[in-house]
Amino acid sequence: MNYHGVESRNLVFPYKALSPTLKKHITYDEQELWHEIDRILNEDVDGKFTYGQQLYFNVLHCADSAYFLDNDTSIFLEEYMMHKRFNIPLAKSIDEASYTRMSLFSAIDEEYNACIENGKIHN
Repeated sequence: MNYHGVESRNLVFPYKALSPTLKKHITYDEQELWHEIDRILNEDVDGKFTYGQQLYFNVLHCADSAYFLDNDTSIFLEEYMMHKRFNIPLAKSIDEASYTRMSLFSAIDEEYNACIENGKIHN
């Protein structure tokens, strides 16, 4: 959503929106939004889509994209792109690499590659 410049809808909890899984308008608070995310991810029982693909096409119906894009997330996305573009190593060795950073970069890489494969991003 960030890549495509989806603007914030300035939703403030609690708010009503159409649930993509329940197919009705419900009142969302923070807890209910995370329940919705769980329902969205559980719908893809065949594993045809990445988590990012599932969320990209469904969350926009019931949430504000700005809720998920905080400063830390933006920094990780920028770091990932610099790492990829300039071939900068994550650490001097695998033993010195931050597990958190490796996990986050792995998740970002999976979604990034899925976007390239599906023609959403061009190398």
